[in-house]
Amino acid sequence: MPDGTRTRVYLLQFGTANVVENEFASGNVAYSAPGHQVRGAGASVFDEHFPDAATVSGTERTAYVETKPYGAEQVRQAYVAAGDVFAVILQSRGGGAPAIPFRQTVTLQSQLLG
Repeated sequence: MPDGTRTRVYLLQFGTANVVENEFASGNVAYSAPGHQVRGAGASVFDEHFPDAATVSGTERTAYVETKPYGAEQVRQAYVAAGDVFAVILQSRGGGAPAIPFRQTVTLQSQLLG
């Protein structure tokens, strides 16, 4: 985007929805922090302010936000499970990645998958 925001969406399709459900249940997506750190990002915590009203039927979502102090860019990340698809959504921006555009991106992607 012109303001320097970068968005990356990775869609991983598996043979069955059971594999995706196990990915969520296995601890790769945990409440307190993601199971894997994004390269170049610092510590991330669960985004407690992501509105429940943005939940899309037929999907599971977990979102995280990189905490201060972050480097040149702040990274926000979300994981969405929808049937046999597991989505990884990353958004970063120098000086801080605003919450609202990230939440809109995650919600719209969830609607496409749900």
